[in-house]
Amino acid sequence: MKTVNARVIVISVAVLVLGACVSTSSTPQNQISMNQASQDNVALGVAYLQQGRRDLAMQKLQLALQQNPDNANAYSALGLLYSNIGDNKRADENYREALDKAPTDPQIQNNYAVFLCRQGKPKQSEKYFVEAAQNPMYPTPEAAYANAGVCANLIPDEAAAEQFFNKSLAINPNYPQSLYEMARLSYQHKRYQDALTYIRRFESASPTPRPEVLLLGVRTENALGDRRGAEGYAKKLRILFPNSPQTQQLDQSDNNAGNPGN
Repeated sequence: MKTVNARVIVISVAVLVLGACVSTSSTPQNQISMNQASQDNVALGVAYLQQGRRDLAMQKLQLALQQNPDNANAYSALGLLYSNIGDNKRADENYREALDKAPTDPQIQNNYAVFLCRQGKPKQSEKYFVEAAQNPMYPTPEAAYANAGVCANLIPDEAAAEQFFNKSLAINPNYPQSLYEMARLSYQHKRYQDALTYIRRFESASPTPRPEVLLLGVRTENALGDRRGAEGYAKKLRILFPNSPQTQQLDQSDNNAGNPGN
């Protein structure tokens, strides 16, 4: 089983607290206050988790559940916390509890799918990614489809992966991760001109260069016989990311077969 690159899996940490509890006129005011306090503590817990302060995050999330035992966001955040500390059994339990409380919440579906994918269960994750992407309340369905594509590659099921990336790009033609993944798949299948088109679309869509895209640019231009284009990507890679694994790969390939990057 291939290892999931965490950088290309989008987890909805920042939106875990958006699904505020619904109150009605029949809900006592003190219960509404407790529900809001619970949501506030989830927000604090997520903020502490993002800062790496796991002990304080745990305190706030446990307090959130004391205030509202039905707060699905608190369980989802605990799932993320336990996953971060390597307690995958408790992470799974909390994600499942979150889905039991809010079975159609797209953020929770996406985050549980990410967890499953990272645990070497890419096939099981697909269902939750697709459900999240198809939910009209989910703000970034293109990210969920891209996640599904990355995980489908781990099965491996390249045909399904390509379908997911295309669905992502149908929603957002400038979604960088899906553009890169389509470039990579095109290169692997020797569709070099398609790969170069996706690389250039990535460069137009993303203000931030990525070393893996630049290295793919080198290889694609070389495959197309454009030495100058390959040199241009190689120069950018060495200047912008001199210590990256991609630059090391480039240098190693240069040592093995001339020096196309200088």
